[in-house]
Amino acid sequence: MQRATSNLTDAYEGVRQLILEALDIIRSDNFDRYFELFTDDAVWMMPSQYSDVQKEEARSFYRFTDKFRFDQDVSIEELVVDGDLAFVRLSFDGYLRPKSDDSVKPLRSVSRHVWLLRRQADNSWKIARDIWNNPRRSD
Repeated sequence: MQRATSNLTDAYEGVRQLILEALDIIRSDNFDRYFELFTDDAVWMMPSQYSDVQKEEARSFYRFTDKFRFDQDVSIEELVVDGDLAFVRLSFDGYLRPKSDDSVKPLRSVSRHVWLLRRQADNSWKIARDIWNNPRRSD
């Protein structure tokens, strides 16, 4: 039983490290590293779109990060690890701030995500799916 608990603890730590790295990259000026955290067959389910988006399409979508940086609070609302799969439910709330032009007003950015993670052959974790929406405020 001790071995199973140790394996689960190691898995949670690996997932935790991936999440922290992703959040660090999202807030950085080098957003392109974000895509290294995804599996080659990663899929994004984007808000208000019927078709899924593959890795290269997602990279193209996020080109706005060349000019804007995420300045958001993040809540990790749920984290589950089960064998070689895990999921995390997160909420982002804040602004997209211009990197070089302070005269441009920050853009409000709120999103909720479910990341599905898969353990890799080398025991590391990568994000395989990003399912998200942009909720509207009820007020």
